[in-house]
Amino acid sequence: MPDKTELRRAPKQERGQRRITRILTAAALEFARVGFEAATTNSIARRAKTSVGSLYQFFPNKEAILAALTEHYLNEIRAVHYVVLGKKAARLLLPAFIDQLVEGLAEFHVTHPGFLGMFYGSPTSPHLAAAAEKLNRECVAGAEASIAARLPTLDPLRRRLYATITVQVIRALLPLAEAAGPAHRAQVLGEIKKLLMSYMDGVKAEILAEDA
Repeated sequence: MPDKTELRRAPKQERGQRRITRILTAAALEFARVGFEAATTNSIARRAKTSVGSLYQFFPNKEAILAALTEHYLNEIRAVHYVVLGKKAARLLLPAFIDQLVEGLAEFHVTHPGFLGMFYGSPTSPHLAAAAEKLNRECVAGAEASIAARLPTLDPLRRRLYATITVQVIRALLPLAEAAGPAHRAQVLGEIKKLLMSYMDGVKAEILAEDA
Protein backbone atom coordinates (compact mmCIF):
# COMPACT_ATOMS: atom_id res chain seq x y z
CA MET A 1 0.00 0.00 0.00
CA PRO A 2 1.60 3.35 -1.03
CA ASP A 3 2.49 5.92 1.59
CA LYS A 4 -0.14 8.67 1.55
CA THR A 5 2.62 11.29 1.87
CA GLU A 6 4.58 10.10 -1.15
CA LEU A 7 4.79 12.10 -4.37
CA ARG A 8 2.21 10.59 -6.72
CA ARG A 9 4.53 10.82 -9.70
CA ALA A 10 7.87 12.43 -10.40
CA PRO A 11 7.94 15.13 -13.09
CA LYS A 12 9.57 14.04 -16.33
CA GLN A 13 10.01 17.52 -17.77
CA GLU A 14 11.33 20.82 -16.47
CA ARG A 15 7.83 22.28 -16.81
CA GLY A 16 6.52 19.72 -14.33
CA GLN A 17 9.31 20.48 -11.89
CA ARG A 18 8.53 24.20 -12.12
CA ARG A 19 4.89 23.41 -11.34
CA ILE A 20 5.90 21.44 -8.25
CA THR A 21 8.10 24.34 -7.15
CA ARG A 22 5.16 26.75 -7.55
CA ILE A 23 2.90 24.43 -5.56
CA LEU A 24 5.43 24.12 -2.72
CA THR A 25 6.00 27.89 -2.65
CA ALA A 26 2.26 28.48 -2.56
CA ALA A 27 1.82 25.87 0.17
CA ALA A 28 4.48 27.55 2.32
CA LEU A 29 2.69 30.89 2.01
CA GLU A 30 -0.71 29.33 2.67
CA PHE A 31 0.50 27.35 5.71
CA ALA A 32 2.07 30.55 7.05
CA ARG A 33 -1.12 32.54 6.45
CA VAL A 34 -3.79 30.23 7.86
CA GLY A 35 -1.96 27.23 9.32
CA PHE A 36 -1.74 23.68 8.06
CA GLU A 37 -5.14 22.57 9.32
CA ALA A 38 -7.05 25.43 7.70
CA ALA A 39 -5.16 25.31 4.39
CA THR A 40 -6.76 23.31 1.60
CA THR A 41 -5.51 21.88 -1.67
CA ASN A 42 -7.91 24.26 -3.43
CA SER A 43 -6.43 27.33 -1.73
CA ILE A 44 -2.90 26.11 -2.43
CA ALA A 45 -3.74 25.51 -6.10
CA ARG A 46 -5.27 28.99 -6.40
CA ARG A 47 -2.19 30.60 -4.90
CA ALA A 48 0.04 28.54 -7.21
CA LYS A 49 -2.09 29.67 -10.18
CA THR A 50 -2.71 26.10 -11.25
CA SER A 51 -5.74 23.83 -11.26
CA VAL A 52 -6.38 21.52 -8.34
CA GLY A 53 -6.39 18.70 -10.89
CA SER A 54 -2.81 19.57 -11.82
CA LEU A 55 -1.90 19.60 -8.13
CA TYR A 56 -3.37 16.12 -7.69
CA GLN A 57 -1.27 14.84 -10.58
CA PHE A 58 1.71 15.12 -8.24
CA PHE A 59 0.33 15.18 -4.70
CA PRO A 60 -2.45 12.92 -3.38
CA ASN A 61 -3.28 15.30 -0.50
CA LYS A 62 -1.96 18.22 1.52
CA GLU A 63 -0.05 15.85 3.84
CA ALA A 64 2.06 14.87 0.84
CA ILE A 65 2.62 18.54 0.05
CA LEU A 66 3.73 19.13 3.64
CA ALA A 67 6.13 16.18 3.49
CA ALA A 68 7.68 17.44 0.24
CA LEU A 69 7.93 20.99 1.59
CA THR A 70 9.56 19.69 4.77
CA GLU A 71 12.27 17.88 2.82
CA HIS A 72 12.78 20.89 0.56
CA TYR A 73 13.23 23.22 3.52
CA LEU A 74 15.57 20.78 5.28
CA ASN A 75 17.84 20.58 2.26
CA GLU A 76 17.87 24.36 1.90
CA ILE A 77 18.59 25.15 5.56
CA ARG A 78 21.31 22.50 5.76
CA ALA A 79 23.08 24.23 2.88
CA VAL A 80 22.96 27.48 4.89
CA HIS A 81 24.19 25.72 8.04
CA TYR A 82 27.14 24.30 6.08
CA VAL A 83 28.25 27.87 5.38
CA VAL A 84 27.43 29.65 8.66
CA LEU A 85 28.23 26.79 11.08
CA GLY A 86 30.82 24.79 9.15
CA LYS A 87 34.55 24.36 9.73
CA LYS A 88 35.48 27.46 7.74
CA ALA A 89 33.06 29.58 9.73
CA ALA A 90 34.51 28.26 13.00
CA ARG A 91 37.89 29.74 12.03
CA LEU A 92 36.49 33.25 11.62
CA LEU A 93 37.02 35.87 14.28
CA LEU A 94 33.98 36.01 16.56
CA PRO A 95 32.50 39.29 15.20
CA ALA A 96 32.76 38.02 11.62
CA PHE A 97 31.32 34.64 12.63
CA ILE A 98 28.31 36.19 14.35
CA ASP A 99 27.75 38.61 11.47
CA GLN A 100 27.75 35.78 8.92
CA LEU A 101 25.58 33.57 11.13
CA VAL A 102 22.86 36.15 11.74
CA GLU A 103 22.82 37.53 8.19
CA GLY A 104 22.79 34.07 6.62
CA LEU A 105 19.91 32.80 8.72
CA ALA A 106 17.98 36.06 8.39
CA GLU A 107 18.23 35.91 4.61
CA PHE A 108 17.02 32.31 4.64
CA HIS A 109 13.92 33.20 6.65
CA VAL A 110 13.12 36.12 4.34
CA THR A 111 13.29 33.88 1.27
CA HIS A 112 11.53 30.91 2.92
CA PRO A 113 8.22 32.20 4.31
CA GLY A 114 6.53 29.90 6.73
CA PHE A 115 9.71 28.07 7.79
CA LEU A 116 9.61 29.14 11.43
CA GLY A 117 5.89 28.51 11.74
CA MET A 118 6.20 25.08 10.16
CA PHE A 119 9.19 23.83 12.09
CA TYR A 120 8.83 25.63 15.39
CA GLY A 121 5.12 26.30 15.70
CA SER A 122 2.58 23.69 16.73
CA PRO A 123 3.54 20.33 15.14
CA THR A 124 1.17 19.43 12.32
CA SER A 125 2.33 15.86 11.77
CA PRO A 126 4.65 13.29 13.38
CA HIS A 127 6.89 13.57 10.31
CA LEU A 128 7.27 17.33 10.69
CA ALA A 129 7.71 17.14 14.48
CA ALA A 130 10.51 14.59 14.05
CA ALA A 131 12.13 16.71 11.33
CA ALA A 132 11.97 19.83 13.53
CA GLU A 133 13.60 17.98 16.42
CA LYS A 134 16.35 16.63 14.18
CA LEU A 135 16.95 20.07 12.69
CA ASN A 136 17.21 21.59 16.17
CA ARG A 137 19.82 18.98 17.15
CA GLU A 138 21.80 19.79 14.01
CA CYS A 139 21.69 23.53 14.77
CA VAL A 140 22.90 23.02 18.33
CA ALA A 141 25.65 20.62 17.20
CA GLY A 142 26.89 23.20 14.70
CA ALA A 143 26.90 25.93 17.33
CA GLU A 144 28.72 23.59 19.73
CA ALA A 145 31.44 22.94 17.19
CA SER A 146 31.94 26.67 16.66
CA ILE A 147 32.17 27.30 20.40
CA ALA A 148 34.58 24.37 20.83
CA ALA A 149 36.88 25.87 18.19
CA ARG A 150 37.17 29.04 20.27
CA LEU A 151 36.99 27.54 23.78
CA PRO A 152 38.52 24.05 23.44
CA THR A 153 38.83 23.50 27.22
CA LEU A 154 35.17 24.27 27.93
CA ASP A 155 33.25 21.52 29.70
CA PRO A 156 31.01 19.68 27.16
CA LEU A 157 27.86 20.15 29.24
CA ARG A 158 28.38 23.88 29.48
CA ARG A 159 29.27 24.03 25.79
CA ARG A 160 25.97 22.36 24.95
CA LEU A 161 24.13 24.82 27.21
CA TYR A 162 25.75 27.87 25.57
CA ALA A 163 25.11 26.47 22.10
CA THR A 164 21.46 25.78 22.91
CA ILE A 165 20.93 29.28 24.26
CA THR A 166 22.58 30.80 21.17
CA VAL A 167 20.31 28.83 18.85
CA GLN A 168 17.19 29.71 20.84
CA VAL A 169 18.07 33.42 20.95
CA ILE A 170 18.50 33.59 17.18
CA ARG A 171 15.31 31.62 16.54
CA ALA A 172 13.28 33.80 18.92
CA LEU A 173 14.57 37.15 17.68
CA LEU A 174 14.79 36.71 13.90
CA PRO A 175 11.01 37.10 13.49
CA LEU A 176 11.38 40.59 14.97
CA ALA A 177 13.69 41.50 12.10
CA GLU A 178 11.18 40.21 9.57
CA ALA A 179 8.33 42.09 11.25
CA ALA A 180 10.36 45.32 11.38
CA GLY A 181 10.24 45.70 7.61
CA PRO A 182 13.02 46.81 5.24
CA ALA A 183 13.47 50.20 6.91
CA HIS A 184 14.39 48.78 10.34
CA ARG A 185 15.49 45.21 9.57
CA ALA A 186 19.22 46.03 9.58
CA GLN A 187 18.87 47.80 12.95
CA VAL A 188 17.17 44.78 14.55
CA LEU A 189 19.76 42.39 13.12
CA GLY A 190 22.48 44.67 14.50
CA GLU A 191 20.95 44.43 17.96
CA ILE A 192 20.82 40.62 17.71
CA LYS A 193 24.51 40.58 16.78
CA LYS A 194 25.39 42.84 19.72
CA LEU A 195 23.43 40.62 22.08
CA LEU A 196 25.25 37.48 20.88
CA MET A 197 28.64 39.22 21.02
CA SER A 198 27.98 40.39 24.58
CA TYR A 199 26.87 36.90 25.58
CA MET A 200 29.90 35.16 24.08
CA ASP A 201 32.29 37.76 25.47
CA GLY A 202 30.77 37.12 28.89
CA VAL A 203 31.21 33.37 28.48
CA LYS A 204 34.82 33.82 27.43
CA ALA A 205 35.55 36.13 30.38
CA GLU A 206 33.95 33.63 32.74
CA ILE A 207 36.11 30.79 31.42
CA LEU A 208 39.29 32.88 31.60
CA ALA A 209 38.50 33.83 35.21
CA GLU A 210 38.03 30.17 36.14
CA ASP A 211 41.33 29.20 34.51
CA ALA A 212 43.26 32.01 36.21
